[in-house]
Amino acid sequence: MVIDYEFLRKFCKTDRQEMVLDAVMKHHGNQAKAAKELGRSQSGVWQMMARLERLAARSAVAPHRSVDKQVMEGFEAKRVSTAYNNEGEVALQWVIQEPERRSMKEKVDAMMEGLKDDLTGFRKAVKAPKIVNADLLACYIIGDHHFGMLADGDTKLDDDNYDVKIATKVLTEAVDKLAARVGNCERAVLLNVGDFFHEDGNQATSKGTPVDVDTRIGKTFKLAGRLFQTLVTRLLQQHKHLTLVNVRGNHDTAMACHLSSALELLYQNEPRLDVLPNYSKFLHMTYGNNLFVFHHGDRIKHEQILQAVITNLDDQWSASKKRYCHLGHIHHHTRREVGSMHFEHWGSLTATDQWHSDSGYGAERSMTAVIYHKERGEDSRVKVTA
Repeated sequence: MVIDYEFLRKFCKTDRQEMVLDAVMKHHGNQAKAAKELGRSQSGVWQMMARLERLAARSAVAPHRSVDKQVMEGFEAKRVSTAYNNEGEVALQWVIQEPERRSMKEKVDAMMEGLKDDLTGFRKAVKAPKIVNADLLACYIIGDHHFGMLADGDTKLDDDNYDVKIATKVLTEAVDKLAARVGNCERAVLLNVGDFFHEDGNQATSKGTPVDVDTRIGKTFKLAGRLFQTLVTRLLQQHKHLTLVNVRGNHDTAMACHLSSALELLYQNEPRLDVLPNYSKFLHMTYGNNLFVFHHGDRIKHEQILQAVITNLDDQWSASKKRYCHLGHIHHHTRREVGSMHFEHWGSLTATDQWHSDSGYGAERSMTAVIYHKERGEDSRVKVTA
């Protein structure tokens, strides 16, 4: 039986989904022919069509399966009961509706799953710089940026406002200034030490503390993606190779993972960029004689981090002469040496929110880039203030 998939069109969220749907319909449901025409894998076409059918089914729309009862907006089908007559035709049908009960995490997961086919390899390669210093790496350190936070200067002791537009502006300007000053380092790391997002989809921290947000989590994620595209383009113009590191914070444990996944898919065709996997809260990388460890810094002491590194990264530890641990969480800069590892909590460009302002917290708003030599370790650093 040839199925008319036109009913799925209203459930398409992206141009890519509509393009796949059109190809399948053109070939009368033959997904193998549709995949060949699109230059995609057959499994990818099948997965996208199955995803669209699942979206339609949640609204009780599946005419090829004798169900076509559109549920109300904000509701989903809880149960469908169908009675057939002696001829096998539908005699009676009930669709029981209930409000959507998916958690915000499930919705964001579904959003990311739906974006995969649309993001993969979308960004093309950026032209590399001609002259670089092969012995230097520049690490651009984004302190807790709390993208999506809302702060009103009229209601606080300080007069600093903050929203997604301001957060975008201050970070873009800071990275641009730092890139112009660090010189021609061959390699670069764009390091987000955690809490880049102000919330994880439930308008609260991992402990349940309520937070003030600027806009919806879906829109916040989309705007953050655009911001990272701007930052990546700027740094790829300056450096020959770029590594993206997104540490998971206590405000954005899930969103940090989604961000890394999206960026990895988006830049699949960019050979000069890689994204460090962030499934663990402990991340690490090496560069020559340097060992870098990354952690947000919440709910853990420096001594505990040191012990975990020595225990679990013994090969990297013994092969390195310079060891650094970069952290965030406390919104101001501190520096400490424990054993043979240097620990630094980095400042932030973020304004204080209402709660922190009322509690008397505040710190210099800044961003730093640290330059490391492949053999000698830290070479120099540059700081800009907001």
